[in-house]
Formats: sequence, C-alpha cells, structure tokens
Amino acid sequence: MTYNDLNIHPRDAHLSFDPDTHSYHFDGREMTSVTTLVEDCFPKFDKNYWAARKALQEGVDPDMILDRWDREAQHARDLGTMMHDKIEHYYLGEDQGDDTDAYRLFRLFAANNRLHPYRTEWRIYHEDFDLAGTLDFIECTPQGKFNIYDWKRSKKLIDPTGRILTESRYRATGLHPVNHLPDTSYWHYALQVSIYRFILEEKYGISVSKMRLGVFHPSYHTPWIVELPYLHNEVRSILSHKLSHSAIAF
Repeated sequence: MTYNDLNIHPRDAHLSFDPDTHSYHFDGREMTSVTTLVEDCFPKFDKNYWAARKALQEGVDPDMILDRWDREAQHARDLGTMMHDKIEHYYLGEDQGDDTDAYRLFRLFAANNRLHPYRTEWRIYHEDFDLAGTLDFIECTPQGKFNIYDWKRSKKLIDPTGRILTESRYRATGLHPVNHLPDTSYWHYALQVSIYRFILEEKYGISVSKMRLGVFHPSYHTPWIVELPYLHNEVRSILSHKLSHSAIAF
C-alpha cells in the first residue's frame, strides 16, 4: 500500500478527470481547471501577430513559424509530462535510474533533500467556485508540517546567474483584479500554487507551511528550489471576481 492509498481523502471519490479533454467533473458537473483560471488572469499571447513579425525577419511564411512553435510547445509538454511521471515513480519507490534530460537534476535534488510524501498527483477541488486542479506533490514532515512542491521543467524562472525572474522585461502585468502582478512565469506559478493551498486549507483541513517550485531543466547545471509567497488576497479577489461573473452569466 502506497502513501497515496494510506492518505486517501473522502472527497476524492467525488472528482473525476478525463485525460483526453483535460477536464474535471465534480459529481458530473464540469469544473474550471486551476491552470485555466490562472491563464485567464493574464493577457493572451498573440501568436498570429508575433508569428507574422518573426516570419518577416526570417523571410518565411507565418504558418511555418506557427507550425514550428506548435511542435516545440508539444515537445516541451511531452518532456514535462515524462519528467513528472518519473518523479512520481521515484517517490513510489520505482526509481528508473535514468539520468537523461531534466530528471538528472531531480535525482541530484532528491539525493540531498529527503522529502516525506503525503500525496502525489492529487486531484483536489473547491465546489463553491467550480474549481479543480492537480497537486504535483505534498509532503507531511515528521513535525506534522505540510509543504507543497510543484515540479517545473522550465528555463523561464531562473537566469544564468541564478537570479529568480520575477519582473517582466516589458513591464507587462496581469489583468484585473491582479493587474499589480508582473506577467512572468514566477507569478503565474505563485498564483497557481496559492490556489492549491487555498483549496487545501478551506476544503481539506490541511494547513500548508511552505510552497516551493522544484525547477529542473537540462540547460541548468544545478536543480533550483524556489520559495513562493502565499498570494491569499489575490486568490480571494480572483475567486470573488469569478463568482460574480458566473452569477451575471447565469
């Protein structure tokens, strides 16, 4: 029996997930994913505009640029999914002994940091806001403290000198009600993990101590652990905004 079996929660039975459509359902009712909610808090990337500019620079058709970007994005997603799967197997005692790609850095991190897994790939939800998402990893230390870890295969969080990239080069920001947050990967992830924490504390009776990103990318020479702030006020504002707009739509 694994820690996922030992720490099963009564709420788990009410949430289903369709991997093909990446959709969550609570007792048959479709939920908004945390990822989608966070994406809606920031301006959308105008890929057609930027593809046209890039195509002009390279002297090619914009469709070629769009196709290349799509292939690169899918490849990155596939590698990220593979890394997540390997990390989950590691904590289930099934380390594949694989030092390729970003997993090499995770194994380096794991060798120097003993975590105490409570649940991995845990699907959680807040039915009051029709919201659901999947936690990568939550530990419960011997002292009874719960810490969230979110694994990222990304090179957009840390610069070559080891500086965390919290500011936008173009001074871009989020949308109301988080238009004070810079539009960077760091703040996207801080908001994402803060929502997970909010759900755990409100609906699962779990008080979270720390929120961290484990950043592993093959372009880095070392793993990075990034502490995240709890954006409690921002989460409250976003969910209130979501609720009011849902009521108007209804």
